[in-house]
Amino acid sequence: MENIMDKITKTAVNTYCAASKQASKITKEMKLKAKMAQNKNKIQELYEDIGKTVYEKYLLKEDIKIESDLFTNCSAINTLAEENENLRMEILKLKKLKQCPECHYEIYYEFKYCPNCGHEQKQEENTENNTSATLVTTDEEDKTLRQYMDAYPTDDEE
Repeated sequence: MENIMDKITKTAVNTYCAASKQASKITKEMKLKAKMAQNKNKIQELYEDIGKTVYEKYLLKEDIKIESDLFTNCSAINTLAEENENLRMEILKLKKLKQCPECHYEIYYEFKYCPNCGHEQKQEENTENNTSATLVTTDEEDKTLRQYMDAYPTDDEE
């Protein structure tokens, strides 16, 4: 009977750890997407400022000087767009995806060929740390779970 309880406890702990890890990934992805949305809104505002500047110059029959009139907004757009691209790549990594260098199709790391264009993929080392989740908490119930995790390591730790 005790052996069955140990197995149930181990399974529950492993399930808790897996769910916690997945929830953490989802939360991180949501934060990254929120930051991307913020950047897109800022970019839209900058586009509107550029359009307003161009239209005002048109009404006043003034020449538009790209360097002095639009450089700051254009530079800010470039910076935000680059940041969004970096955030997008982080999201791909969270999902264990990468882009095909040939067609930019999103594929899994382990694919040897792109399913979209057939381009052979360079195999990259997976830099993700494959250690099990660690609980850091002051909650008494989670401390008990930690004790069980230490007593009954997951299959990865055995």
